[in-house]
Amino acid sequence: MSSGRTRSNYESFMLAFALFSFAVAILVAWAANRWILFIPVLLIEVGFGYLALGFVIRPMELHKRPVMRDAYYYLLWGSISALLGIEWLVNMYAPGNLPLLVALFVIWMGVLAASLAIGRNREKAALPKQ
Repeated sequence: MSSGRTRSNYESFMLAFALFSFAVAILVAWAANRWILFIPVLLIEVGFGYLALGFVIRPMELHKRPVMRDAYYYLLWGSISALLGIEWLVNMYAPGNLPLLVALFVIWMGVLAASLAIGRNREKAALPKQ
């Protein structure tokens, strides 16, 4: 992974963002008087925060080996968290779509796995530098 100092900065930022998201999710659930909204709102907020961090740090990590890039970690878990939160809300307001939502989640996981594998295979298949 990245150096200790850089990774610590990312983790500190995300901890602060998660605490902020926690407070906002409580306020949304309290304002709507539906405490079950707390979990999906928190998942969506943290997911989009992870996605934003992943997109911001990705250009800075292009020189690293693919297994050492933190941006992939943040993009993967951010997208999964946001998708689960959105699916939870959709299922709350339009019940009966659970098979469709599970299929959407499985398709998204397949897209993520394929995109990560394509990037890894492209770098392996690159011509060696002379």
